[in-house]
Amino acid sequence: MPKVSVIIPYFKGQAYLEECVQSIEEQKIEDLEIIVVNDKDGHEVPDSVKENPHVKVFLAMDELPEDVIRANEETAAAWREQKIHERVEKRLDSAERRREQAREMEKKGDSISLYTDKELHPSEEDLLDEYEEKIGQVYPFGVSFCRNIGLEKATGEYVYFIDCDDYLMDGALKRLLDLAEEKQAVMTTGNKYSSWFKPVNFDFEKAKQETFIEGVKPLEGQTIRDRFVEMYSVQHFLIRRDFVMEHELSFDTTTRFYSDMTFCVKLLKLASGKMWVDGDSLYIWRHRNDQIHLPALCQKKRGHRSGEFLDAYDKCLHIIKPEDKDLRFALDHYLMNFFWRKYPARILRENAPKFAKAMANMPEWKNVIKEYGIFQRLQLSITRKGKLRMAKPVMKFNKWRKKKKGLIGSRIQWYRVLERHIFKKMPLRHDWVFIESFFGKSYSDSPKYLYEYLQKTRGDKYRYIWVLNNKSEALAKTGKHTRVKMNSLRYVYYASRCGYRIFNVRQPAWNKKRPGVVFLETWHGTPLKKLAFDMDDITSASQNHKKMFYKHGREWNYLISANRFSTDVFERAFVYDRDKILEYGYPRNDILYADNKEEIAAEVKKELGIPEGKRVILYAPTWRDNQFYDRGKYKFTLALDLGRLQKEFGEDSVVLLRTHYYIADILDLTEYEGFVYNGSQYEDVSRLYLASDICITDYSSVFFDFANLKRPILFYAYDFDEYADEIRGMYMDMEKELPGPILRTNDAVVDALHHMDAIEETYKERYEEFYERFCSVDDGHASERVIEKVFGERENGTLDTEQ
Repeated sequence: MPKVSVIIPYFKGQAYLEECVQSIEEQKIEDLEIIVVNDKDGHEVPDSVKENPHVKVFLAMDELPEDVIRANEETAAAWREQKIHERVEKRLDSAERRREQAREMEKKGDSISLYTDKELHPSEEDLLDEYEEKIGQVYPFGVSFCRNIGLEKATGEYVYFIDCDDYLMDGALKRLLDLAEEKQAVMTTGNKYSSWFKPVNFDFEKAKQETFIEGVKPLEGQTIRDRFVEMYSVQHFLIRRDFVMEHELSFDTTTRFYSDMTFCVKLLKLASGKMWVDGDSLYIWRHRNDQIHLPALCQKKRGHRSGEFLDAYDKCLHIIKPEDKDLRFALDHYLMNFFWRKYPARILRENAPKFAKAMANMPEWKNVIKEYGIFQRLQLSITRKGKLRMAKPVMKFNKWRKKKKGLIGSRIQWYRVLERHIFKKMPLRHDWVFIESFFGKSYSDSPKYLYEYLQKTRGDKYRYIWVLNNKSEALAKTGKHTRVKMNSLRYVYYASRCGYRIFNVRQPAWNKKRPGVVFLETWHGTPLKKLAFDMDDITSASQNHKKMFYKHGREWNYLISANRFSTDVFERAFVYDRDKILEYGYPRNDILYADNKEEIAAEVKKELGIPEGKRVILYAPTWRDNQFYDRGKYKFTLALDLGRLQKEFGEDSVVLLRTHYYIADILDLTEYEGFVYNGSQYEDVSRLYLASDICITDYSSVFFDFANLKRPILFYAYDFDEYADEIRGMYMDMEKELPGPILRTNDAVVDALHHMDAIEETYKERYEEFYERFCSVDDGHASERVIEKVFGERENGTLDTEQ
């Protein structure tokens, strides 16, 4: 008989399950069985898990009675039917609003239609067919069924519960087992941390401690309060199986979201005096950062969750007796936290009075409420008295205050009030073009070249609004335009009214486009590092990165791609419709094919003060995802030995340094004056390419563009093994596919620069293959193709805005 049976309910997320099982294997418990109960979903348990000799896999559908399966199928069919009709009704209501808007515009004499006839008059039959195909039949049994099956199949002396997306720190389960044996305990548990990261990237500084138990102590009195005030869950419980069987403990299958509350309360009550906790046994509760494809159960937003919580709370009250003060305190605190976090947005109106009644009946109300702030205490006290009409605005104000970071809020937040109530009610201007490059940091990249083509071919037919924080001499020399600063009042005004948007990065989350706006997203490079939905861990951006990326992409009418490789990546990583991707080449690369590119190179050298006749070595490193001060502000350490390069090549060469626009550190290069020229603030990197003879980079996508010139490229990747494998991951095998050598040391860089002819000959064939794969679409006419497609359609009356 195995010592421990680990029970894992599984529903989606193969990589999560693999890492979960691996962390259990690393606990070094020989007598172990791992029971994986696969819920009805179609996501197969990975082979690496099935082949593990300790693992037993059960399919929930094969283990449940016929009446349960039949009831589940009926529920699934009803759910699907409801969802289909909800979506259809929503589309029909939207069409009615659009017809009303079109009538209003017609009254004002606006001849430009915002919508297609299909948008204005959708067929209900077509909509039903559309959603019949889109909405699947999946409706799983739920975690409670899976855990109960696990209990039935378990043969170990102890059972242990872990969720499929969580994992254990070294020795966590072994510590619980040793403690249970030593104390003859019925149940042992430990501390929990929450994290967004996989085991290899776990960091205590970035994790949140969910429970705060120090040392080894009995699970009683204040310790119960400390351990369970946030959540009643069986995660990280090691329990004697004979105790579970003797008392017929099982999970509540009538609730989907809170099935372990009653199990926990029964266990804690029945095993009183026989439970211990080890604060050094650590369980990692892992949040999922892909809420679109792989949401965890706790990440699913459902209004009826509040009703299920109340039902589970009431069932727990029937178990708890007056003498169980610690259990009751923790349960009441759990309810207060639930209400505080979800009211009013995610608590159904009919359930709010039930929460108020529950608060009114709390025996230790005064002690429970002590732990809340003054505004929280005010609104919870008002709620407890049943004055929900008063509580709702107080709670909304408090959440608004926290969101605004104070009573006043930031300037942009007040501008948005004007946007919502005034600017967005003003007519949309289809002859205004709103253009932004790198958050207003420069007049550059593809937006610059698209704008210049518009000026050249359309002139004053359009009004051009450039988002630029500082004045630009290059922009000033172009045609008529308007410059606005990022997040200024004028920014908000023009963003609300312009009929066209051209961005090369994602738009602000608050800046939602209006119906009829054409949004052209150029993006800013062929990807080498994994993007958005292709990333496992998000180390530098918000953990809602994938969710926000998905929402942003729904607003893009077009997305530019430089090659077929990028098209494939964008479709998958951005979850973007392939039909809307314009595989036309990058407008910013048009200059690399210009007839006067030698003259442009001479201009750039003159602007930067680079002497004629010198070999120009462009050094363009990127940022590291795991080295940052704040979101969007990255640290940078200059790894290239500039002093040594100066000694070796100072007579005939110079270094042109170009750091990524995300990098916040300002470099002091005064000791290399006359040898190193800082081009980091130079607006247009494409012009720097023309002035350069060699490019040294690492993981920056600049080499994809530089390769259009067919000039030599070196890759100085001093941290290659760490970066490629652990931080973010790459789309290509750099050692086999790059058009130049990977250099890991400064010695290798110096040696390469001494033998460039030999390197060019060695990599000649690979460079040609690389050029054909990534650069062959670019030909100097990308701007023309894009503008004639995007602007030409509306000008010709063929624009389809159904996006």
